[in-house]
Amino acid sequence: AYAPERFPAALPLPALGSLPRLGRVHGLGRRAADRAARDWLERFDAGRYARTPLRELSKGTAQKVAVAQGLVGAPELLVLDEAWTGLDGASRRVLDRAVLERVAGGGAVVFVDHDPRRLAGECGAVHRVEGGRLVDGSAGPRARTERVRVEAEGTGPLPERLPGDPARERLTGAVRLTVATADSDALLHALLTTAPPWHIRSVTAVPAPEEPHR
Repeated sequence: AYAPERFPAALPLPALGSLPRLGRVHGLGRRAADRAARDWLERFDAGRYARTPLRELSKGTAQKVAVAQGLVGAPELLVLDEAWTGLDGASRRVLDRAVLERVAGGGAVVFVDHDPRRLAGECGAVHRVEGGRLVDGSAGPRARTERVRVEAEGTGPLPERLPGDPARERLTGAVRLTVATADSDALLHALLTTAPPWHIRSVTAVPAPEEPHR
């Protein structure tokens, strides 16, 4: 199963119209699929939006539905593409637990995330993209990463107060924000949920400088 970074919120069905169908694709019976859909929506505190058309959901709530659709069938392989982005803090913790539960249940989870601390110590393998190449990320820069650089563009004004008080750099048609890794999730959530929402161009981990040899 796959949980995308961006969910096609223009789909005509509400969450309870689409999630049970995906459960049945994974082999669940009708009642089991409906129950699993409701359970996952409740876990992500989105149960009250179960019958709301997806196009009417906020970015954060639509992302909860996107994650739920990846989990509803207890897949053997779950792929998460920046699935934590756009979720509030409580929902990110729910997703952390869901990933660990899926692995404990015999499944495999592959995820991409901008925060190198995501599920630190729980991953069987860690890789990073460096210079357009996939390299081993189990040591080195991953351990030293302290900041995250976000490039975003929007039609409205940038909020004056942003989580982590990021350094701001104006680009052509965009802005570059550099913030401590610990504040990066909250910063992305703020950008994606402001009105009108900002579009995230890129998220890049910035390694801290090497410590001098003694």
